[in-house]
Amino acid sequence: MAFAYKPLHLLLLLSFSTCCFSSTSTVSSAKPRRLVSKLIHPGSVHHPHYKPNETAKDRMELDIEHSAARLAYIQARIEGSLVYNNDYTASVSPSLTGRTILVNLSIGQPSIPQLVVMDTGSDILWIMCNPCTNCDNHLGLLFDPSMSSTFSPLCKTPCGFKGCKCDPIPFTISYVDNSSASGTFGRDILVFETTDEGTSQISDVIIGCGHNIGFNSDPGYNGILGLNNGPNSLATQIGRKFSYCIGNLADPYYNYNQLRLGEGADLEGYSTPFEVYHGFYYVTMEGISVGEKRLDIALETFEMKRNGTGGVILDSGTTITYLVDSAHKLLYNEVRNLLKWSFRQVIFENAPWKLCYYGIISRDLVGFPVVTFHFVDGADLALDTGSFFSQRDDIFCMTVSPASILNTTISPSVIGLLAQQSYNVGYDLVNQFVYFQRIDCELLSG
Repeated sequence: MAFAYKPLHLLLLLSFSTCCFSSTSTVSSAKPRRLVSKLIHPGSVHHPHYKPNETAKDRMELDIEHSAARLAYIQARIEGSLVYNNDYTASVSPSLTGRTILVNLSIGQPSIPQLVVMDTGSDILWIMCNPCTNCDNHLGLLFDPSMSSTFSPLCKTPCGFKGCKCDPIPFTISYVDNSSASGTFGRDILVFETTDEGTSQISDVIIGCGHNIGFNSDPGYNGILGLNNGPNSLATQIGRKFSYCIGNLADPYYNYNQLRLGEGADLEGYSTPFEVYHGFYYVTMEGISVGEKRLDIALETFEMKRNGTGGVILDSGTTITYLVDSAHKLLYNEVRNLLKWSFRQVIFENAPWKLCYYGIISRDLVGFPVVTFHFVDGADLALDTGSFFSQRDDIFCMTVSPASILNTTISPSVIGLLAQQSYNVGYDLVNQFVYFQRIDCELLSG
């Protein structure tokens, strides 16, 4: 029966600081180029570990597991930043389940293809490099800097004369799950495979070459592509603006998810300001609507507290969305009131916060009202049923959970990728605005 809507009145630390880069190691001020790359989601047939027999139930459980791990990392990162607020930090949690968005790029000359995790919470681009310890789980060929004619190391002190021995700048990254990567920094060419089967490239990009990998049991990626506003993130190096477009994450054949950097970034639609704390992009959320009904959420609910806790993070590494408990309760109750007369609820004893019902989204939720997240300055994210619910065999569940599931009082709200489906999300790092444009990503592929 179709639904008939009736109004019902891992702390990560880097061992270097930005002071270590000499004037000879700064990013070129040349005009940034237009770079476009395909993005590959975990359920895509283009993912190297695509599982054709994976069920909707499997995908949902993995998404929940990965998102909870990511939330735990974000919370640990905030705790670490509050205690060690003078450290140079970055923030990406490797996914033990591989539920991450991958970027298709190549490095060096000759170019070596790599699949790396796109993360808006990480400061640098790093990859596994030969020679490498504990890199058995890598994808394809590892990059060997000694075999690239265009690679040059970053040295602690200038080393531009003949016979000078470079002392390379090191990095060490440690994650909450005890995984780690360490190595040295260098520069090389990046080549991107575009959505129209072409390529685009840029030279002289700062890359972390990881030669020692600790406890990496995930064979799903070869490194991390950092897109926060840190001085050495790829976004900062290439034009200080980027955008990504995410289509239908449930469609394994959708091939138009994409990342644009520099001049090619699509900054269209309604904008809202952001600020960066703890290495993450925080936005000012003002409220939530279900259809035409604005929920009675207090204005201070989504504010960042004076002690640095709370607030709302827009994140590329989390799949589902987490809301501070008071807002989640209001949304949970409103959705339950709309559905309880038409569907039979499914109760999970180990996860009572899940709101699930027997039914099929595409068939039974026709006419269900759009859920809208409202941000300051009039920007909105509108979640249709495919973004607000996920299918698990003959059960559908709300993709918004309470931020307190990890029993901590410091958790922010986190807007995950499912809520960003059918949107191009653009970041202007210079003026500190994020743009939301509702669009089919295929229309941006020209």
